[in-house]
Amino acid sequence: MKKSNVTFIAAALIALHVLIFFVVIGTKGGKDEKPPVAAKPAPTRTTAAAPAPRPIAPPALNVPALKLAAPAPTPSPAPVVMPVEVVEMKAPEPRENIAATRNIDGYLRSDRSNRRTRQVFSELKNDPYQSAIVVDARTGKILYENRAAVYSYPASITKLMTLLIVLEQIDAGVVQLDDKVKITQDIAGIGGSGVYLDVRESGNYTVHNMIEALMIHSANDSASALAVHVAGSTDAFVDMMNQRARELGMNSTTYHSPHGLPPGNGLQPDISTAYDVAILSLAALKHPETLSYTGTKLAWLPLSPIRKEKFMLANRNALVGKNPYQGCDGLKTGYHAKGGSSLTATAKRGDQRVVAVALGCPDKNVRDKAIRGLLDKGFAALK
Repeated sequence: MKKSNVTFIAAALIALHVLIFFVVIGTKGGKDEKPPVAAKPAPTRTTAAAPAPRPIAPPALNVPALKLAAPAPTPSPAPVVMPVEVVEMKAPEPRENIAATRNIDGYLRSDRSNRRTRQVFSELKNDPYQSAIVVDARTGKILYENRAAVYSYPASITKLMTLLIVLEQIDAGVVQLDDKVKITQDIAGIGGSGVYLDVRESGNYTVHNMIEALMIHSANDSASALAVHVAGSTDAFVDMMNQRARELGMNSTTYHSPHGLPPGNGLQPDISTAYDVAILSLAALKHPETLSYTGTKLAWLPLSPIRKEKFMLANRNALVGKNPYQGCDGLKTGYHAKGGSSLTATAKRGDQRVVAVALGCPDKNVRDKAIRGLLDKGFAALK
């Protein structure tokens, strides 16, 4: 017999004996088991109450004090002070008392009936002028007029409305003087009086630079640049000009451009009257900046990537510049062949301010002489 079989048989016999042993023991235990007998209760004895146990005081623990030194504060880095260029700000110009239209006989009115025309005139000029008026700027009273409501071509005096709208947009926060102005090919291609703006100078000049070129040098390209900057296009800006003219009561005025340059091809140039230009002049004078720009004799257009020298801006108004009239401090000239030479001028003596307008003069010498005489009439009427 194999050894593995013997081992298996031996293990089986041992397991059988163990099983028999547990069965016998379990049977015996079942026979001897009796139900438990209830224990009798122990007799009750009256005993004295045991004293309460004394509380055991916990052992005193001697914990050594920790001596923790506070960390030394980390020094804060010294603040970095950035250098700032301090620019001396020009004090704002005080606002003068300038009249508005009053709708009273003998004063500039805004309630006159509409006289706008689409007629194209071959020319609108006369000797010594086509249309003239003198007004007290403090009250709006008409001091003198001669054919004041006759149609005239104001030419570059149109730029005074361009200035007014730009200044109003600045006051409204829509435009800033330091805005950079875009120069497009259309702007650069405008003829007539200008500062020769180039598309390569786009973003180089500010609104302030363009206003100086507009009002001192009478730049047509600067007028268009400002128009596009304010309204997005010259057409949209011209709409703003005509809307503002209606609001002011300029009942005979129609604008077709922001600069006054005649369009040619049989189209109507910008058209107005001395009366309407007087209303416009008072509206512009309500902004002190008007005199700051139009009363400047000489300024310079800054350098640009294509300009190696500054461009000189010389005032076209001789009464402010090379042949001054006492107290004359601003407003605007205008000229083109169909409209002749024109000027709206203002002068201040003491507390008095007069505005004189002469449109459609045969040349600038006649114009300047006529304006001097009109201003003299105005101050004489105020004595």
